[in-house]
Amino acid sequence: MNGGRVPEGPSYPAVPRGEPGRPGNAPTPAGFGLRLTARLIDYLLAAFTALLFFMLMAGLVAVLTRNPDGTDGEVNVWIFLFFFGWGVLLFFYDWLYLVTWGRTLGKMIVGIKVIDAGGGDRLGQKQAVVRSSLFCLPQTLPCLGNIVSLGLAMGMLSDDRARAVHDRAAGTLVVKTR
Repeated sequence: MNGGRVPEGPSYPAVPRGEPGRPGNAPTPAGFGLRLTARLIDYLLAAFTALLFFMLMAGLVAVLTRNPDGTDGEVNVWIFLFFFGWGVLLFFYDWLYLVTWGRTLGKMIVGIKVIDAGGGDRLGQKQAVVRSSLFCLPQTLPCLGNIVSLGLAMGMLSDDRARAVHDRAAGTLVVKTR
């Protein structure tokens, strides 16, 4: 026995408890502004990474083929990937970060996290895939896909726990971590 003393050392809860007066002192759901800011940061990071990838691949193809201009077929592939690869890129970015850490880089920066809505646990593989698929893959369609994803995200404004459509389908909740 330690005489009733609290053990020394830091304690790092996965998700801090919510505001006083919330039922069961539950975690505080993240608002639309925080989530939008996190998503914009993620878009910038993904776009920067994609740009570097495109530049590296174009340079590599030019060196390997000894043709700096590229063929019509190569140009068409790059154009296709540029316009229709965005949703797939976002899917892999979102899914890998969520299943590994429960948050993307943008969510880390603004202090929010995605948890299992049922028990506050870490996301399972299926939850991460469903959530990422519903939000990111529609963005494979230029313009229209972004409007669809925005509409799905706006669903959080009518939910008592601020869950977007992709959160409800996956059984997830986005909460503040600070």
